Amino acid sequence: MFESNDTDQPVSLGAKWVVSGLFIGLYAVFLLETVVLIAEYSSMGLALRLATLDAQNFIFFPIAGLLAMVGFWRPTVLLVDAFAHETVKGGRLVLSAVVVGLALTTWGLSAVMSDGITRSVFEVSPVALQNDQPAPVPGTGAERQPVADALRSLKILALGPEGLEPYEARCDQEWLQFSPAAAEEKFCVPAGDDLTMEDCCRVKTAFRSHVNTLAEQSPSNLAVVHGFVLPVKIFFLALLFSVGVLLVRYRKDLTARYDEQLRDMSFGMALGGLVMLGWPMLNAAYLQTTSLLTGDGSSGAYAIMAPLIALAFVIWALLLMFFHLRSYPSQIEYAARLGGFAAAAIGVLRYEEITGFLISNLGIGGGLVAIIVFGVAVLALIAALVSGVTPKDFDFDKNT
Repeated sequence: MFESNDTDQPVSLGAKWVVSGLFIGLYAVFLLETVVLIAEYSSMGLALRLATLDAQNFIFFPIAGLLAMVGFWRPTVLLVDAFAHETVKGGRLVLSAVVVGLALTTWGLSAVMSDGITRSVFEVSPVALQNDQPAPVPGTGAERQPVADALRSLKILALGPEGLEPYEARCDQEWLQFSPAAAEEKFCVPAGDDLTMEDCCRVKTAFRSHVNTLAEQSPSNLAVVHGFVLPVKIFFLALLFSVGVLLVRYRKDLTARYDEQLRDMSFGMALGGLVMLGWPMLNAAYLQTTSLLTGDGSSGAYAIMAPLIALAFVIWALLLMFFHLRSYPSQIEYAARLGGFAAAAIGVLRYEEITGFLISNLGIGGGLVAIIVFGVAVLALIAALVSGVTPKDFDFDKNT
């Protein structure tokens, strides 16, 4: 896939095979998890609902993950080749350190994210969900809905004109004690009825405890598979993050060896980085959705780390954009136009509205049509990258 010229050094076939094998294996794992979800839950009509509830797991990685791999394949090959051939001083040592760092990061984050206070619904077997019954919650005069019914309520509410935002509530003790709004009644999703905030928070605690119990007593096959897939996904994210940082760090050394090849692949990498920003946003959408079921004021490690991970990915994506723009100085004016447009968009579309849009379209409110549209859009971008289309192929000054 790399063409050499008089100044560029050819990339070794070994580097291509190693990176290709790694990416193919990673993508096969992403597909496996979604296939297991469909096979296990389709019989009771919950496959699509669980996939959209955890869209950051079951929809994003099989679709957007493919685009990220296409965009990052060439940069990863370049880095492996450069380190292996000592283009960078001490390259093999750096490569070894990166591999060890990725392994430690994967192990550490997997341990933290697996040790949560709330189990996911997909960790409960279909039989347990099918046999689930409502149960009274002591001290509230209300019942906890069956889990499957609560998911149906979430989907219906997410498709409303205001989405899920009107049903959000705080459950920290200080707010419940001193806020006049705590005594007001609003629809409580896990109860399926109007309750005061204090009573709703108790129902959320009971709902979370019930899901945890079901997951312990009757785990799904998907829960077992997810235990193996989670470290793979963390490794993939850490790998992309590392590739972006290393390219920025060793840009001069890489340019001296690969020249035009480095410029040609920068657009695909920048595009892949922008698409990967969808993952932390879908994470935020998932947390906002599940808070209506289990958000009783307790926060697990996953919820605490999510904003920090999102910030890191934003900074990372900006680094990739600057890396690309430095390869094409003539496009700085065009970049400034895009920057102005992005700033205006951010001013209009607030964070809550973006997550609300994701919840309604790819999240719990989404359907098969939205997923297909997302998939077609991603495939179109992949086709553009594979065919070699880059911004330099367009005359942005035309008709201006």
